[in-house]
Amino acid sequence: MSDSDRLGLLRAELEHDFSIICENAGKNRDMTARLAQTAAPDEFDYAALGYTLHNLYNAFEGYFLRVAKFFENEIESEGWHKSLLDRMTLAVPELRPALIDRVLADRLRELLMFRHAFRNVYSSTLIPEKVLFVNRIAEKIDEDLRQCHEQFTLFLDSLARQLDDDADYE
Repeated sequence: MSDSDRLGLLRAELEHDFSIICENAGKNRDMTARLAQTAAPDEFDYAALGYTLHNLYNAFEGYFLRVAKFFENEIESEGWHKSLLDRMTLAVPELRPALIDRVLADRLRELLMFRHAFRNVYSSTLIPEKVLFVNRIAEKIDEDLRQCHEQFTLFLDSLARQLDDDADYE
């Protein structure tokens, strides 16, 4: 498989990952609306909302892992979740542009921290106010990624064309 073909595959995988992010964001919006219509939400209602936030962040992380593995081919083992998120804000000279900006990264960091807490809720209590706080941060986060995703896929297309042009001259 040529390098430009590998870039085409990466682009297709990122398109798929982006659709999964949007799907999970839609489920989060559906659960938010359902919760708003519930007269007396209970622990399980907030747990369901938390589940959608958990899955939404996981979808973002899968997207970011794909980019990092393709370009940098290395993921640190300790503290890799936070490190991966920070890495996506970096433009790596001669390799790739930044994928997201700091503002989006800060919002995603809140989701990352929530995801960690949510996974460990068995040893504590899920606090509805915290779930709602993170849920507000997550509003339209898929739309905020859309522009970043489009710019990054344009970069991939440009890089693939450049590689094809270089191959034509050889």
